[in-house]
Amino acid sequence: MTKIEILEYIRTILIALLVALVIASVATGCSKVIAEHHSRMLAKISNNAKDTELIGYLISKYNQEAIKNPGDYSINVRLGNLYELLFSYDQAEEQYKKAISKSPYGVYSSYLGLANLYVKMGRYNQALNIVKRLKNTNHKPLLVAKGDFYMNLGDALWEKSKFEDAVKQYKIAFFYYKKVDSTKKDSAINGILDCYNKIADVDYRHHSIYHAIESLETALLYKETPIIYYKLAVLYKDIDPMQANSYMEKTYKTDPGIINFDIYEEILLKLINYYYYNGKDVETDLYKQKLKIIKNFQKRYVITEDDVKINIISLKYKENFFKTKKNLKVKFKIENSSKYDFNSLFLIAKLRDENKSIEVFSQRFYSKKKPLKSRTESQEYKFRYSLSDKDEMFVSEKLFLDFYAGKKDNMRKIPVFTVELTNNLKL
Repeated sequence: MTKIEILEYIRTILIALLVALVIASVATGCSKVIAEHHSRMLAKISNNAKDTELIGYLISKYNQEAIKNPGDYSINVRLGNLYELLFSYDQAEEQYKKAISKSPYGVYSSYLGLANLYVKMGRYNQALNIVKRLKNTNHKPLLVAKGDFYMNLGDALWEKSKFEDAVKQYKIAFFYYKKVDSTKKDSAINGILDCYNKIADVDYRHHSIYHAIESLETALLYKETPIIYYKLAVLYKDIDPMQANSYMEKTYKTDPGIINFDIYEEILLKLINYYYYNGKDVETDLYKQKLKIIKNFQKRYVITEDDVKINIISLKYKENFFKTKKNLKVKFKIENSSKYDFNSLFLIAKLRDENKSIEVFSQRFYSKKKPLKSRTESQEYKFRYSLSDKDEMFVSEKLFLDFYAGKKDNMRKIPVFTVELTNNLKL
């Protein structure tokens, strides 16, 4: 056999093992697989001619087994999954229905297989009716599986921008996850927060400020986050400066890096004027002092994307001779475009693909004695990094190099430069 034939042979074996493992897991009624098997299988099995041929072979094999064992529901579940891989949804539906008709009491994989298929097909009411047929029990795997279904449904509605409907499904998922204290409840909470954020954005665009506030304050009942504090501060700014300041102070204490300090100063000025015209000297002086502190903090620690520039001197990204490593070499200068000197600057570089990011460079620059002066460019800096063929990013279709900067170590770093990396790139 040639080297290419050997590689193709190994690849076919691996794909066969993957398909076998997935469909075997589904047959057991494992809730995690029920909830996630669609995306995982489609991500790992490409639908090229060879894979389609292999799936076709497995379908033929299980059809023969179904004839020999007509009462075995698990074979139909496996066939349903295989037909889904081929996007043959009508045939998948037929197999899941057969599985349901054969399933003994307590088996729910066939029901949830069909329900999740209906979600994929956009037949949401039918999907809900299938799940409602499952008895409410305290069986933990079933409760988690139900939560997974409602998460899937919420995600599908989210993709269609039906945020009001999606948040209802995420809340039901949260109910089931919380009932068994599953760690997945955090994912449901994130879905709820994301929906209320989107709903608030839509309300704001339609000038429904109070509805936007109601959505965000409902989100706070599930989880308090700096971004929700900040959005509420901005919404309350012209309605109730006192309440706006309350939310802004919470943002300042938890994540000051997201604050537009011009807005914060505007809120404080409103309060200063309010107390001044009402003859409350103590409160007036208090907020004047707060304004002074905020201005000083902004000068020392706050940075915007317009304040710093990364000027690339040279950038090389190349695969080595043995095709086992990809080497990145970067030379750059830092330009201070702000009106203040940089007495401290934290710079981070990350490689990023569609799935994750990894830090490849991190360094603190400058000090009070040796600052980077306003409107000046630094000396040349450099770093290098190697990606191994054992790293998932080695085969990423799209890979980016991102730079982030900040003046304070424990504050959020803002993106200041990005470039897409391609093989043998040279800048």
